Amino acid sequence: MNNIVRAMFDKVQYYNDVVINNISDADLEENLVQEYRQFSDILLHILHTSLEPIIVDEVTAEDKAETQFMLYALRMVSMNIKTYEAYLQDTSKTDLRIYRHVLTKDGFGTNDQWESITIKDMLDDHNLATAFISPIAFCDDSEYVYAEDASKQDAIKELGAKAINVSQMLQIYVDSIVKPVPFLTLHEQIFQKLNLFNDKISFNLSYKSKGEDTLYEDFYTFYNGMYPVLRNTYNYDAIKDQPNPSLYAEGAILFQALLAVKDNVDNYKLFLEGNNKAEMKKIILFANGFHSDGKLSMKFADLKNETESKKAYATGRRFKQPVGFIDADSSEEDFTANDFQDLELTQLARIFEKVERAERED
Repeated sequence: MNNIVRAMFDKVQYYNDVVINNISDADLEENLVQEYRQFSDILLHILHTSLEPIIVDEVTAEDKAETQFMLYALRMVSMNIKTYEAYLQDTSKTDLRIYRHVLTKDGFGTNDQWESITIKDMLDDHNLATAFISPIAFCDDSEYVYAEDASKQDAIKELGAKAINVSQMLQIYVDSIVKPVPFLTLHEQIFQKLNLFNDKISFNLSYKSKGEDTLYEDFYTFYNGMYPVLRNTYNYDAIKDQPNPSLYAEGAILFQALLAVKDNVDNYKLFLEGNNKAEMKKIILFANGFHSDGKLSMKFADLKNETESKKAYATGRRFKQPVGFIDADSSEEDFTANDFQDLELTQLARIFEKVERAERED
């Protein structure tokens, strides 16, 4: 970590330190919020422009890692500043939360690596409050054995996390992103994105919401751009004359997956508005293709379990991938959530393409 990056991190952490200590000492500064936001606006501009090839001659993987590391830290402190601002307006709101992002050997991962404490927790336990001064902490899960339904949050809760030397944490993060990773096609990236939207629904309901819930808006930004592309490009009637029909099979499955996640997001919004009958669904590809009744579902209410968050989230993760496969004919009447497999997009496409070819030949 070079001196400039270290100095920027120290400044970001300084604001987090002020937030935590001001709340703990009941010494709230009204000008802190504005001062921080002026600083963060400038720092965000610097971080984003530091990766523009027009401005810098060469951008290495390490450069990108340093910038992303800083953005993770800045995001946490910005969330904590929002908490500080809300608490400044009403000091009775001791259920407001302070956050940090926990780094593991695999990097930062998703939102299930966020940890939080309430202001009440801070006021009751000064040592706990102090532990959250660094916006980034580290959990060494390298020897942790993950059960099938375990998440990173499970490991963090069991093993604990702590702030270590920031240069060490940055090096761990660099190592996590520069190691070779499988190449993902555009189709696979879209499929992963859809999986993440479904996963976030389960996470938001199973665990207490972290920050503002923008899932609905975020999905529709993605959907409005993706729908016309998939709808107009992957008309399956075009498969006959294509040199690689499996690509069109992938596109057709992506289109089905997009519509399935759209239904889930719409129903998620209905559930938040009070519809306890709203359900999350997963469409099923059978050995003889898709079927109009080939869907599995569960109620969103089953995911919102205050006392069994881990169990509820594990149930929801079964619906993370919007398309499952059952190696049976759709005419078979009985199938359950235990019967399906979550296959890679390319595997689903090969099955679907084979079915479509067989139907055309018939």
